[in-house]
Amino acid sequence: MAKIIVLGAGLVGLSTALLLARDGHDVTILERDSAPPPDLPTAAWDGWQRPGVGQFRQVHFLLPRWHAEMRLELPDVLDDLAAAGGYRTNTIGMLPTSLTGGVRPEDDRFDTITARRPVVEAVLAAVVARTAGIRMVRGVSVTGLIAGLEPMAGVPRVVGVLARDVALRADLVVDATGRRSAVPTLIQAIGGQRPAETRAESGFVYYARHFRSTTPGERPAATATLLSHFDSVSLLTLPCDNDTWAVNIVASARDKAARALRDEHIWQRVISQYPH
Repeated sequence: MAKIIVLGAGLVGLSTALLLARDGHDVTILERDSAPPPDLPTAAWDGWQRPGVGQFRQVHFLLPRWHAEMRLELPDVLDDLAAAGGYRTNTIGMLPTSLTGGVRPEDDRFDTITARRPVVEAVLAAVVARTAGIRMVRGVSVTGLIAGLEPMAGVPRVVGVLARDVALRADLVVDATGRRSAVPTLIQAIGGQRPAETRAESGFVYYARHFRSTTPGERPAATATLLSHFDSVSLLTLPCDNDTWAVNIVASARDKAARALRDEHIWQRVISQYPH
């Protein structure tokens, strides 16, 4: 059994902790944001603040490959997500039959269950909370890495972290803090070489809104592909949990006029000009 520290309690960090703990390891999760998720995952959208996650309430969709891996390794997470109102769907079945010819038996590999990001994270956090071998610590920022006394071939060996000026030792430290991670800089601080990183701007900006059906169980019928391209923008429509769905206008980051879409009234006027 190894003693492991996971940095970050997002979707990746929580899933990593579950997999390691169920493999028999002792896992501690350190999360910078202090607020815990609400007791009910369905309350996470309105009531949970996660300033450390830049796109916490942006459009998310859980892909079939994720679903296949979770079904194999963490099926109880899928069950809990379904119980919290997650939307079970098939990405082929989401498209009009005029385009696909309908769903075939072998298309079950395109099955998934999806939900809004706060709901998914709250479900994962609840599973983590009842899993033996995991300790969750929120409201803690890691300020440094601890290097072992004997480097391996001249490369510092990380044996723990500094948090609140307290040294926490571990056999392995997993960085799951995302693209804004401070770990590359912390590695340099202990004499290591900064990891190679590749970053590129996508060139696109999302302007999204979420909607809830007034009739339980009713969702908009698929009349086109999920992603539709027009002259200067694209429209992305995705299902979510608990009779909600998201509509997203995708524009160029260089399109200054499109920034007016941050105003919900302008957004509504623009969306009304496109086919439904």
